[in-house]
Amino acid sequence: MAVDIKALAQKEQEEPQIRLLVCRTCKTIEELPDFDGPTEYDTLLEIATQRHQRPEPHLGNLLKFPLKYWAREDVKKSIVEQIKGGSSGLDAFGTNFYETKSIFAEDAMSCFSLHLRPSSGCSDYKSDRKVLQPDTAVERKAAGMDSNARPKIYLCDFCPAKMHYQKKSFQSKGLYN
Repeated sequence: MAVDIKALAQKEQEEPQIRLLVCRTCKTIEELPDFDGPTEYDTLLEIATQRHQRPEPHLGNLLKFPLKYWAREDVKKSIVEQIKGGSSGLDAFGTNFYETKSIFAEDAMSCFSLHLRPSSGCSDYKSDRKVLQPDTAVERKAAGMDSNARPKIYLCDFCPAKMHYQKKSFQSKGLYN
């Protein structure tokens, strides 16, 4: 089933969306949650693109699709094939040129496994060690921006046990009484 990427990308913005960061240098496709705010507050995109700045800036694209289409394996496969087709054509040799991954979800799963899938509580839940923050303190200071003015996003927000720990946190604060 062929899917027209341009038609999907033009879908109305009111549906839940997913963003795909396509790096033509690394040959990867990274899944990012949607963000509709000012770009200077798009923390997850900043973190994701920083990984593609060394040793020199990489070339890539940021695409946006309705999540309901990306969640379907047949449509997802078609989208990836069309993205590959936009490359230099090297994948014609069957080299699995592009790899798709959800970088923050994978990192959260590693953390979840590291803590041996705790059921009683996670010692790192929303701790300062788990804050996702781009390394832009110098640039933000030079631009006269407050480094602390951005929203706090935690790796925990991508953890499969987030709802469990969030409920426990709210209960401890008396928010369910």
